[in-house]
Amino acid sequence: MNPFKDVEKFEKEINSFLRKHKTFLAEQGKRISDYFEMSCYNRIVDDYKYQGFDVIVKNLKTNKFKYKLSPSGYPENFSYFEIRRKVTLEDSTKYQSFEIHHNLTIQSGHQQDIYLTPDISVVNTNAIISDYNHYSVERSAKKFCYVKNADLQTFCEVKNFNPFPELLYNFIGVYNELKAKAIDQDLHNQEPLQIAPSLMISGKENEHTKRIKKSLESRYKINIFFDLFERKILSNSKQCRILSIEPSILDFLIADITNLSEGTYDLPF
Repeated sequence: MNPFKDVEKFEKEINSFLRKHKTFLAEQGKRISDYFEMSCYNRIVDDYKYQGFDVIVKNLKTNKFKYKLSPSGYPENFSYFEIRRKVTLEDSTKYQSFEIHHNLTIQSGHQQDIYLTPDISVVNTNAIISDYNHYSVERSAKKFCYVKNADLQTFCEVKNFNPFPELLYNFIGVYNELKAKAIDQDLHNQEPLQIAPSLMISGKENEHTKRIKKSLESRYKINIFFDLFERKILSNSKQCRILSIEPSILDFLIADITNLSEGTYDLPF
């Protein structure tokens, strides 16, 4: 028998191996990115708890929290958190109320018929619109779900990468499209409530990206977080915060709330 294997067989064997392992590696990478995104979502929820908000889990699925890890799917099929904070208005105690969502479609701040989907969004309560006549679902039984730009409080982008210049500058493009105009306005004379738009990155910075971060944070009302695989919590004392934009005010008192959660739940982080 010929001791030398046919070249075509070698090529098929190698290509088969590469296809199989490329898929395996891609799936593993996606899974790590998903877990990192869930971890960052939980950190944002914990940050609002640190700021004094009550946190209420909403829309559990079979008593479990279901993360929305991609732009596809209707929001009502996934879980989210509502956050409430007591305020005093004309000698009465009420709540400001917001929702923290995962991969929610948001209207542009510059043109009403274009949209972006940040990884994490904080929006006014009951702000999600279901549009059955939207141009993207014409001649179908589907609906298009989105939030008006005015109802977006703040947002975060999550990236499972080592930071590099283009990644940081791309975030500024999203910031300018979604919130720069509103954030630059002097809206209310009130204490800052929301974390500023934030870029959350798993990898460690180098000297160059550290300088870019410092420059961008000095020019814009944003946060850039590095090394979130290693850092267990956000550095609350150093975060940039912004004023609440058109908050939703609820009419009930804290004493009227007897059960803040819809059920017991376990989060992976």
